[in-house]
Amino acid sequence: MSAFKDLDQFLDDSLVLPINGKDYRIPAVSAQLGLKLQRILEVTEDAQNNRASDEDVQELISDAEELELYPDVLGDAYDEMLSDGISYPRLRLAAITAILWNVHGEDMAAEFWAAGGKAPEPNRAQRRAPKTRTGGASTTKRPASGSGTSTRRKPSGSARKAAG
Repeated sequence: MSAFKDLDQFLDDSLVLPINGKDYRIPAVSAQLGLKLQRILEVTEDAQNNRASDEDVQELISDAEELELYPDVLGDAYDEMLSDGISYPRLRLAAITAILWNVHGEDMAAEFWAAGGKAPEPNRAQRRAPKTRTGGASTTKRPASGSGTSTRRKPSGSARKAAG
């Protein structure tokens, strides 16, 4: 007998999104599609952080392919949303939320959903964090060379005699 319970006993692998007063149940995607979505998000995030180019994103998924993902990501809810006549921005928000839920989990998906699909504002700690420089010229002046000349004057002969 296994020490582990069957996942179906405690894991609800569906997401419920309320749109226009109706709840749409969105099932989790297949493992294969989930891995593809994870790769898409990784490359997209790399492009946003200048670690990959927009061409890398386009090479991975075109705009047309993104639209083709929506039925796969939303499952039966996709056809239900279309028959209910929801707007494209709402459909897109639901699809991207479902992608985030599948890849990053409920918290990130809920944050995206609550922000209406906009990137969340940085929190107070992020705003106050010191900015790091990644290159460029420094504004700190370099110390002068100590190679032989000095602005210090040696005491004159009479000052040496008075000190000694």
